[in-house]
Amino acid sequence: MEINDFVHSIQGKPLNEANETIEKICGVADFFETEAYEITKTTAQESKVEYGDWQTNLDLAIRICNLLKNQGVKPDVVIEPTCGTGTFIIASMIVFGDSLSEIYGIEIYKPYINQLKHRILEYALKKTDTCKCRICLIHQNVFDFDFDNLHIDKNKNILILGNPPWVTNSKLCEINSNNLPQKSNFKKMKGLDAITGRANFDIAETITYRLLDKFHRQPSCLAFLMKNSVAKNIVSEQRYGRFCISDMAQYNIDSKKEFDVSVAASLFVAKLNGGQARLCTVLDLYGLSPLYSYGWVGDSFVSNVQNYLQCSEIDGKSQLTWWSGMKHDCSKVMELEKRDGRLYNKLGEEVAIEPDLIYPILKSSDIKGGHIDTSRKYVIVTQKKVSDDTAAIGHLYPLTYKYLNDHSKWFDARGSIIYRSRPKFCIFGIGSYSFQKYKIAIGGLNKNTSFSLVQPIGDKCVMLDDTCYFLGFDDYETAQCVLKILNSNVVQNFIQSLVFSDAKRSINKDLLMRIDLRKAATTLLKENYITDEEYETVENITSSLRHFNKSSELTLPLFDVSSL
Repeated sequence: MEINDFVHSIQGKPLNEANETIEKICGVADFFETEAYEITKTTAQESKVEYGDWQTNLDLAIRICNLLKNQGVKPDVVIEPTCGTGTFIIASMIVFGDSLSEIYGIEIYKPYINQLKHRILEYALKKTDTCKCRICLIHQNVFDFDFDNLHIDKNKNILILGNPPWVTNSKLCEINSNNLPQKSNFKKMKGLDAITGRANFDIAETITYRLLDKFHRQPSCLAFLMKNSVAKNIVSEQRYGRFCISDMAQYNIDSKKEFDVSVAASLFVAKLNGGQARLCTVLDLYGLSPLYSYGWVGDSFVSNVQNYLQCSEIDGKSQLTWWSGMKHDCSKVMELEKRDGRLYNKLGEEVAIEPDLIYPILKSSDIKGGHIDTSRKYVIVTQKKVSDDTAAIGHLYPLTYKYLNDHSKWFDARGSIIYRSRPKFCIFGIGSYSFQKYKIAIGGLNKNTSFSLVQPIGDKCVMLDDTCYFLGFDDYETAQCVLKILNSNVVQNFIQSLVFSDAKRSINKDLLMRIDLRKAATTLLKENYITDEEYETVENITSSLRHFNKSSELTLPLFDVSSL
């Protein structure tokens, strides 16, 4: 029977009787809310970003359900917390129909609920032997939903299935979305980590944590499509056995083929209610071939367990402090290019100011290994340490100060909290280490893990932007020695065993601070890769107080205003 014919057949019946009739046919409870008896097939086009509207195709959903079934997953209850148009609900009806007694779908966008009702009824009218389990479709924001209200028997096997939104909280804030969780520092981050990039999280991540917190002590399985970066964060949370998980697996998918998006993504599967798994096995979804494992080895979080075990002897704590480059969030004004001997900003304006505060700058894309003694761009450096008063620029460099004031609206528009209650033209990530003559640098956004030696250009040391990390040196021979060690096979293999290559920022400070230079030098001396003299150089710099760290950072003022 066609849907239109069916709807015509129940016209005139009381609401409760019409709903009972439909529930007997397709399982959906409370199908109609009013006696209008309208069934919506199509839905309005909404923002893909706001609603995470990368709907799963039915073939992929069925493939995933069959994969789970072949692994022994036999659910009594299926929960899809962001069900959208319901492809996973349809797939679970097809694959798990014999065992299912209840399905719960939660969705914030009402037209999707209406479309899903149409899909389920249409399927049931065509397939009279379809699953007759009870299906509850709930129009509510998952962040406000209380899963205790489902009153699921604690002995029932639960499958938490779906494709939560692939979007971050900061992106939703950017577009003024209402589809946001209540703000909280749920990762317990401290200080600047809680107000800068590390506190940004994927919406799928907080949804996953909510479901794991609720169901990890029940006989359950969680299977979500998500970005690999989210799966990695969940595995990272297992360091101290936060959830009762007996097994974790990540099945890589072709996201371009499945969703027409260029992002590393996978099906993440966690078997709940037993054990404290700390490792995740990575497989290919289509061939089901195991690729590698990642997770916790002792107190070390690694991207490839097998490779890490071959070079773990240099894992420790760097004796030298790795720094990130400068951050200004005002590139249209602060960053300059030289054309025909003249400097221009990104607004296309010629910039004629005193040269003293203009420095060469490199970005991640400029760091490609080897020695670097040229730059494409220049930057205005307004401070030597973050506490400097930039008003002092007006006394010594009037042209520069006028230029900054003429473009003050760009500085006022900087939204980050790190600039609040600080000097007007302040920058961030600056210190005495920034002005050291030689730098060993690596790009945080690069897939290449080779290090570069950055040398002065003219009479100026070179700045790095905040996508780069570096060690600073005043002596060329010392810098060259450390560069040789960092680019050795031992260190490079170690880094690659830690790097998650599909991450946006594959290299970060935490990773670099794990390279123990002394241990690396000891290993390389035994292999005759470095000389006794080079080993002695490393011993000297790692045992002295000459390297820069938070306790020994120089506090020289940018300008000696007392003489004015």
